Amino acid sequence: MKHIRSIIVGSLFAILIMGGTFAARLHAQDGPGIIFTVPFAFSADGKNIPAGTYELNLVSNKFMMSIRNLETGELQVFSVYPDQEQRIESHGRLVFHGCGDRKDLAEFHIPGTSIYSKTITLRREKILEAKACPSNESVSVASR
Repeated sequence: MKHIRSIIVGSLFAILIMGGTFAARLHAQDGPGIIFTVPFAFSADGKNIPAGTYELNLVSNKFMMSIRNLETGELQVFSVYPDQEQRIESHGRLVFHGCGDRKDLAEFHIPGTSIYSKTITLRREKILEAKACPSNESVSVASR
């Protein structure tokens, strides 16, 4: 009887731990996210994202960013790392790097701070991009 009880308690504990970890990953920072209307398709972390209106937010640990499509409700989470610049952004801003029609999300600037998040690009991917497109262009989109 004690063995069955310990199995049940252990299983419930494992379920609570997994559920808590998942909820923590998707729990956004204080307040609503920042709304952007992106007029072109782009990619983030190798995933293709159509043009549309999105809410971006840093997830609680600041090394994850969520992008939620406001039309479909689809939520995607990506790895980022924080960085800092000297000027303070008055509005949120997204920076895309690309070549031709391809645009990759590179930076997420947070309004009211000098902190921004950079998406993580593998070194191998950077080398391939430099060879394929020697004249890399940048495009910025301001928040609403």
